[in-house]
Amino acid sequence: MPGKEETMREMDDAAKLAGEEFEKHCDEWSCKDVVKWWASWYLKAGHKRLGRILVARSKREQ
Repeated sequence: MPGKEETMREMDDAAKLAGEEFEKHCDEWSCKDVVKWWASWYLKAGHKRLGRILVARSKREQ
């Protein structure tokens, strides 16, 4: 079983990949697509990290 630090590193890595996918498709995705994206990533990256991706995008849009 991986240690806490390794698990956090894996989640950070997954969030990086999730963020790259989100940025690649964000302008063409519907809300339903974002829901599917979230569902496919939240167990690997965690809700907090995915939320940070969305917040960062919203700040850039302002």
